[in-house]
Amino acid sequence: LDDGAGALSEQCLLVSERSVANAAVAPPADVGLPGFLVKDGKQLLRLNLPTSLPTSQDPAKLEDFGRQVQEAVELVKLRLEQVGFSRKAPVWNTALKDVKMAKKITEKSQNMLKGISDDDLKRAKGLLGDLDGKLAQLAQAVIARDKVRTLQLQDDCSRLAYDIRVLSMPKGVLPYEVPLEYDSLPQLRGRAVVECILSKAGRGTYTLGDGQEVEELKLTLTVDGYHAPLTAGNFVELVQRKFYNGLTIQQDKDLTLQTGQPESDKTDGFIDPITFKKRIIPLELFYKKDSKPTYMHTSDEDMRATETMALPFQAYGALGMTNDSEDPNSASSQFFFLRWDPALVVPSRNTLDGSQACFGYVTENQDTLKQVEKGDLIVSMRVTEGLENLFLGKRGGIVSADKAAADGEME
Repeated sequence: LDDGAGALSEQCLLVSERSVANAAVAPPADVGLPGFLVKDGKQLLRLNLPTSLPTSQDPAKLEDFGRQVQEAVELVKLRLEQVGFSRKAPVWNTALKDVKMAKKITEKSQNMLKGISDDDLKRAKGLLGDLDGKLAQLAQAVIARDKVRTLQLQDDCSRLAYDIRVLSMPKGVLPYEVPLEYDSLPQLRGRAVVECILSKAGRGTYTLGDGQEVEELKLTLTVDGYHAPLTAGNFVELVQRKFYNGLTIQQDKDLTLQTGQPESDKTDGFIDPITFKKRIIPLELFYKKDSKPTYMHTSDEDMRATETMALPFQAYGALGMTNDSEDPNSASSQFFFLRWDPALVVPSRNTLDGSQACFGYVTENQDTLKQVEKGDLIVSMRVTEGLENLFLGKRGGIVSADKAAADGEME
């Protein structure tokens, strides 16, 4: 390794010191699609929509046509980015085969519309028509070996394929049962989008990707309850309570930004106003090969340290719930943003997977996290999508957040 890579590897070990010693290692080759390292949060979320949860990992065997299209379209970008944008024929020819396969599936509309309710069918057909047209344009861009146009259209197609697949998912339902012992905790049964506004509180500005200087930085957080229903549910419920509004970034380490510790008292987490006790969230891990999360035990304790997570700490802007280094079942309200590029880190240096729960990713303006510092202010956080997927724990079972608000039980 050169000095730069060696220093970065040493930095990765600092994360290990903060978390659990000898924590899990995730082999990069098994993250995302075979042979490719997926390090974009939006791609990881698209590829890991629960249609990938059944026991077979082969979407063709499941006749999961939406996922087949999704994988084919995502592979276009992955091939060009990780094999190279050379104008030599092989990589472009392979990418064209991916596009043609996706186009062939979408031309048979019944394949992609499987499982979509009558209420959503009209919208889904509109999206499918858009996707079919964009795939035709993408094929032409690939034939022309137009790098910029190809990536623009690939992004359009991947979003459209994902939006259609989301419509096939039952609302407010998980494809497994959360253990009854956690009925008192909030659950996110689906995904939610959170807008996070940060400010340097008069100490400067942020520079966006287009060069624009702004006093307030807007981050988009996509939170995944399919793979971390308790961790994500706790976070979204706290956002809905405005718990994080007015807090600052409290720790600025080499590879993480951390916040969420109440500043008004000496507690290190959220005190439930009903029980007057600190809310504790168990360690929640979802292995890629499994069909439901595991609880309470690190991957080292379960002797699964070389297995990959469905939501890996493999993307710049991954969201993780903070726990005590001596007790993995101590998470409450503190969370962190991960800010490192996995492409620059030697294999087997990811020491967070298996010891802490990832519950989503920053999916807009994540690159600006490098400008965020200790003391920056969380002006506000609010749920912009998916609040209907939040269900609250209470005596006698789980109720939706909408019902709790109507009953005056949620402040």
